[in-house]
Amino acid sequence: MNLTKHSAAAVSVVLAVLTLAAGCGHRAGLDDYRDFAHRAAQAGLWREALDRWQRADELAHEDPGILNNLAVAHEALGDTLLAQALYERAVALDPDDDELRDNLLAFRKAHPELYPPEETDEVD
Repeated sequence: MNLTKHSAAAVSVVLAVLTLAAGCGHRAGLDDYRDFAHRAAQAGLWREALDRWQRADELAHEDPGILNNLAVAHEALGDTLLAQALYERAVALDPDDDELRDNLLAFRKAHPELYPPEETDEVD
């Protein structure tokens, strides 16, 4: 009976360690994807950047910063409708983030054909 208690305790400890390790790996992978994506974007390698931000989004779904970066990449690649949706989603998730709001405003000004005239000057 004592062996069973020790076995159960050992299994619990192993599961806890694996859970923590998985979380650490998740964070490291997310940071790696973000870092690579930023370097690729700075080099003008938008498809590579987009791929890494998509992978980051799989790990941290609905992160406003990642959604904003996905929007930037899609805009750079000419997919303005998807970029529009992503910029707007990022701002909806974090409406107090000035950088996100500024990026959406800049997008609206750069693509007035997607918005009625009264919507290009401010972000709700």
